[in-house]
Parts: sequence; structure tokens; C-alpha cells
Amino acid sequence: MAMLVILVALTYTWAGYPALLWMLRLRFAIRPLREKRDLTVSLIVAVYNEEAQVAGKLENCLALEYPRDRLEILVASDGSTDSTESIVEDFAQQDGRIHLLRSGGRMGKSGIQNLAVAQAQGEILLFTDAETRMPANFLELVVEDFADPQVGLVAPTVHFGKFGDAISQGQGAYWRFELSLRQMESDLGILATASGAAMAVRRALYRPIPPEYGDDCVIPLDVRLQGYRVTQDPRIVVSDEMPHTIEGEVRARVRMTARNWGGMLSRPGVLNPLRFPATAWGLVSHKLLRWLTPFFLAALFLINGALVLPGQMRPFFLLQCCFYVAALVGWRRSLRQPCKQRIFAYPFAFCLANLGFLLGLVRYARAQTVTAYK
Repeated sequence: MAMLVILVALTYTWAGYPALLWMLRLRFAIRPLREKRDLTVSLIVAVYNEEAQVAGKLENCLALEYPRDRLEILVASDGSTDSTESIVEDFAQQDGRIHLLRSGGRMGKSGIQNLAVAQAQGEILLFTDAETRMPANFLELVVEDFADPQVGLVAPTVHFGKFGDAISQGQGAYWRFELSLRQMESDLGILATASGAAMAVRRALYRPIPPEYGDDCVIPLDVRLQGYRVTQDPRIVVSDEMPHTIEGEVRARVRMTARNWGGMLSRPGVLNPLRFPATAWGLVSHKLLRWLTPFFLAALFLINGALVLPGQMRPFFLLQCCFYVAALVGWRRSLRQPCKQRIFAYPFAFCLANLGFLLGLVRYARAQTVTAYK
């Protein structure tokens, strides 16, 4: 019986929920309201030792097609010790829209974002990372979405570049799956997450972020708690980079999971099915159950292994063993050279992501908060 419950939970999380979203969208999708608007925008880039990226980022920001008097660019340095700040100062001397803000010490990404918002003048706050690159019409399209008075946050579609190894191949497939879920949730008006790579929010809806929580988790939740929608616009595509090492991927997944567990549970109102029934359903199905997947997988393997001894469920146990062997092969090959065989790359990336979920939950349970990081 326990094994059946676990199988149902896993099937629902990874197949049933997406299928339900797809069917509901056919009937209940919200038609977007978009019109040209002339809103002031504060573009905020939180940086720490980004000397290799910050010049390219500022060039990308200055290339955005938007009225000069409607845009300010705030680069908030979280105690950078390299040449990041001097590079920003050079750009600021050439273009008055650019302003450098210094923290005076490490505050963490959320803390430095709070500092920047306190100085921001725009009606719209656009948070974006140093690695993210935006198309020239990015701001024009984003502002159009805010023509709908019920839209509080606009997220673009994020594409990752530099694919080719086992991690990026598997995570590319994983990310496409994630984007499809977010798009369907957005179309239904129940989306409650966004990517920290780039997201725009109404200034009036922003609430200071506790330093131990992630902006990509807490800001969308605060928007939903105030009764506004989070929307992902498929017309707007930005590019970003993913970690290219096993250690980097695990660290990123652990950090995001730990911060997002805390962030979500710090906003219990959005999980209230009486107040936000559809959004609560989406968060439990999309986030909480997925983060619990490693525990489901471990319990399934152990229970199935115990049943094998009396001769039961042997084929299913063998399938599980083959899956984990494929993941192990993908790991071994990725240590030597890029693995281009999906039969190994995808299981490895799936297991790697779930290892991050597991360690992230352990870190959160042990109250090991993450505030400042590179």
C-alpha cells in the first residue's frame, strides 16, 4: 500500500499535474491585456565581484530601446573586492542613467536589492543578474504587460546557453519542462514563481526581502498575497548561463531549495486553500511535492528492495536499478568529457537535481541560512 501511494505521488508530481494544467488551460486560459505604456523603470543589478560580466551587462542595458528620461540603471555592489565598482564608475561618467550603490560590506543578494529599491525612483522595478542578456525591446514588451491592472509581476522566458555536457543537456530538458509548467500556470493566473535572472514588479507591491530568502521566491509570493497576478510573457526571451560543473550545479540547487523552502513557509497565507485555492494547489503540486521527490524515490527503492526478497516486484526493481546505473554512467562520463548520450545524461541530471533538493531541505531543516553568496 505504501509503495502504491508513493508511485501515485511521483506520477502526479511529474505527469499528472502537468496534464491537468494542460487540460484546464484549454478552457480557462486568461486572455492577456497589453497596451503601450510610458512608465518609469528602475533597472537593478545586484553584483558581487562581477568584473568579467558587468561591462557586458551595462552595454546590454544601455542598448535597450526605451526613453532615456524613463529609465535609471542602479548597480548595487555587495562589497565587491575586484574591479567591478571601478568599471561601473567609468560607465556612470559616460551615461547619467547609471548609478553605483555600495553596501559597505556583505549583505547578500536580497539585502543589496533592498538597499537599491530604497534609492529607486521608477514605477516599475526590474531585477536582473549580471549574466543575463536582454533583447533591445525587452522593456517595451514588459511595460505593455503592466497595462493590465491585475498584473503585479512580469517574468520573461529564460533560455540558458552553452549547452553540450551531461549537466546542461539534462538541465536543458528539465528547464524546458519547468518553463512549460510556469507558462501554463501563468495562462491560468495561478503562477507564483519567477526567475531571478530577470523579473519586473510594480514598485508599490515590493516588500523588503529577508536576507535569508530568495528574491525569485518571495517577491512573486508577496505579489500574489496582495491579490495581483504573476505572468510569464512568452514574447520576452532573455539568455542566461547555468553552472558548468557538478559542484556548481549542486551548490546552486541546494542554495535555491533551502532559501525557497524558508521563503514559501514564511508566507503561509499563499498556501491557504480557502484564500488562494488555485495558487495553493499549484505551489504544493509544482514546488513542495517536487522538492520531496528524493524522499519518495528513496522510500520506493527501499520498499521495493524489501519485496524482492520474497520474490515480488522484481521487474520494477530491476528498472529502478537500470535507471540509477544509467545515472552513474552519466556521472562517470561527465567527469572525463561531455556526455552527449541522452540515455545517460538525463538520468544523471535528474538525480543531480534531486540530490540538490535533498541537501537543500536538510540545510533548511538544520536552520543553515544562506544570505551572501557568489
